[in-house]
Amino acid sequence: MSLALAYWLLALAIAPGSGSGPGPTGVHEILIDVDGAKIRALCTDGRRQALLLHGSGATADSWLPVLERLDGQIGACAYDRRGNGRSLPVPEARGWFELLDEIRRIHLALGFDSDYVVAGHGIGGLYARLFAIDRPRDLAGLILVDPAHEDLPDRIRTGMPVAEWNIWADARRTPNDDGVTEVEVGERLRGRRLPQMLVTVITAGIRRDGEGWTARFVNEGYRQAHASILQGITGARHIPASRSRHDVHLDDPSLVTAEILRTVETVRR
Repeated sequence: MSLALAYWLLALAIAPGSGSGPGPTGVHEILIDVDGAKIRALCTDGRRQALLLHGSGATADSWLPVLERLDGQIGACAYDRRGNGRSLPVPEARGWFELLDEIRRIHLALGFDSDYVVAGHGIGGLYARLFAIDRPRDLAGLILVDPAHEDLPDRIRTGMPVAEWNIWADARRTPNDDGVTEVEVGERLRGRRLPQMLVTVITAGIRRDGEGWTARFVNEGYRQAHASILQGITGARHIPASRSRHDVHLDDPSLVTAEILRTVETVRR
């Protein structure tokens, strides 16, 4: 089953009137208006304490296994960024500042104000880092799930086939579904440190290992890039997800859920 089909089937389970049963208790679909943009989110009941950012090519539905486990424990939301899933309209090409400004407005509209925790997967982790650095008073903690990183292309190049590396590098220079280029966001982050806060990085342990690929080089490149995020952060945690591929929140949702709950509980103290 493709990942896209899996997300669609999960979404059907909670869609009103889908006829496929009541769906996960406490996980609700919410539609909000942010400056004319229609943003679709999935939320659990309770005071908003954890915000989940999806990766490239995914939607809020990718976080459903985690939201189901958070249900009844904390209020949490995942949302489709504009241009992704069912959030419209598709943004024009724009810079990192416009993206951050929109993210901030969406968070406020969903009921997140200050001292909340953000979990970001893939490029969502890249955005979460940028948000934490440029809006340090908003967040109390970060959980970065196999996040994208500005140094990854150089660190894993020797472990990839040349043609596939070139395709990936070109894609990073092209505006994505969020209207920004990964290269520009990465350059904004280069050399910048996170403020002192609760930070966890979860690194997947299973990488592609086929013709022209050397998984041990790719794994080590990810490990080094992710470890660099935590430099200078007191009490930072780097957790290996040895049995998971890139989508750790799908392969091992209990691991990600436990780290979100641990971080939120620490914030509460």
